[in-house]
Amino acid sequence: MIDQPTTSSLTFDVHSSSGRELDFSISPLSTGWQTALTRPPKLTVETHSIKDLNSPTAVVTLPIKSRKVAVSSFIFPEAPEWLTKLEAADKKKAAQESPNQRVARKKKKKKRKTTTRIKPPSDVIKLEDRLYYLLQPSLETLATTGSLEFPFEPFPYQFEGMAFLYPRHAAILADEMGLGKTMQAITTIRMLLRSGEAKSVLLICPKPLVTNWKKEFTLWAPEIPISIIEGDRTRRAWQWETAESPVRIANYELLMRDEDILLDGSLHFDLVVLDEAQRIKNSSSTTSRIATSISRTRSWALTGTPIENSTDDLVGIFDFLSPGYLYKGMPLKNICRATSDYILRRTKDVVMSDMPPLLYRDADLYLSPEQQATYELAESEGVVQLEEMGESLTVQHVFELVLRLKQICNFDPRTGKSSKIEQLVADMEEVAASGKKAIVFSQWTKTIDQIKKHLHRFGPLDTPGKFRPKKETQSLNSSATIRQNRSSS
Repeated sequence: MIDQPTTSSLTFDVHSSSGRELDFSISPLSTGWQTALTRPPKLTVETHSIKDLNSPTAVVTLPIKSRKVAVSSFIFPEAPEWLTKLEAADKKKAAQESPNQRVARKKKKKKRKTTTRIKPPSDVIKLEDRLYYLLQPSLETLATTGSLEFPFEPFPYQFEGMAFLYPRHAAILADEMGLGKTMQAITTIRMLLRSGEAKSVLLICPKPLVTNWKKEFTLWAPEIPISIIEGDRTRRAWQWETAESPVRIANYELLMRDEDILLDGSLHFDLVVLDEAQRIKNSSSTTSRIATSISRTRSWALTGTPIENSTDDLVGIFDFLSPGYLYKGMPLKNICRATSDYILRRTKDVVMSDMPPLLYRDADLYLSPEQQATYELAESEGVVQLEEMGESLTVQHVFELVLRLKQICNFDPRTGKSSKIEQLVADMEEVAASGKKAIVFSQWTKTIDQIKKHLHRFGPLDTPGKFRPKKETQSLNSSATIRQNRSSS
């Protein structure tokens, strides 16, 4: 007879015909990670007759087979490959460096105390997937190998941003303007492409930022081919349907023009990234509807202002990331709890210790078609005039032509079109939404007048050079007070 077990131990009671009992206690050994292994194993009971138990040499043998523990093995080739390259690179560097360089390297290594590792998000359940992320080497380690070369060493908080984006299928990188959301997104896309986890990426951004994204990809991921969706209808259709480049860049305006191509069911992207994602904060807008309907596996949103007016803005963005996850009117406390694992936001005040005192960023922009036509006409006519001047030509005449061309680069004198002002307005929207301030300089007063017209809704304060320093300071303080009052009202 076997008693029904109530704990992790089992008791066997063997009864003979003479009434003598033999008791055997067995405790199963718990192994592995799962608590289910602590349950007693199921045993099959067989009855055997025991003729003589009075003999002191009687032995009773009960064969009990041990239960085999299932073992699963996973192979992750990426980490060993990167670590092998790291060891080879370290040996080569150590052999070439001088004693002074070796001392400096050790000091630098000692100074860097923290390492950034990829952590699986809370919605990753499978053991294999969690181990895949946990066993990856630190991002600082990858930065020193030949597999991921950086033109500049990223800041620690930027490594954290990459570690946040890499394992997530839905994420918002909401860093404050100027902290490098573009660089973090590009490097993480690079990692996904190099590891084979993504093969087709679509990046959607405002039209003035297309050139900047192309430049940043060339800087941070020069080995990755990119394709910019542009041109007439036929050319764009061919670009959408031809997967020559793993990364395609399109602007928001093209979503409405090419809606039938994007949503016909033949296109699927492993990752869709929305830059300036506040563009889709209105869930009922055409842009939001099309972006949400694009077939994709992963969805990322980049924005410095995830909430501009109300929490409904965040609900609109989450309709793209995970439709139905949030809803309008949802209590703020519930929203914070539900989105904590999907949003990463850092401000300059938080990461100030990681950053240098000043950051310089040059943005290369293409001239608008109107500016390009006017520029080429002025250049050709100016060169002809200079050639006709003959010996009377001076350096001053050349400078006048250059000055005119520079002014055309700011604004087209015929139509007023300007690619620079489009970029400036986009930057100012994020600056104002973040509650920060900006100073815009120009050497031409007429240009300042034109800029003021486009930035009128931001309440700009004009401080021409003829102001006295004391009055100018008072005006700036007054402007700060007015903006503070406006934001609180």
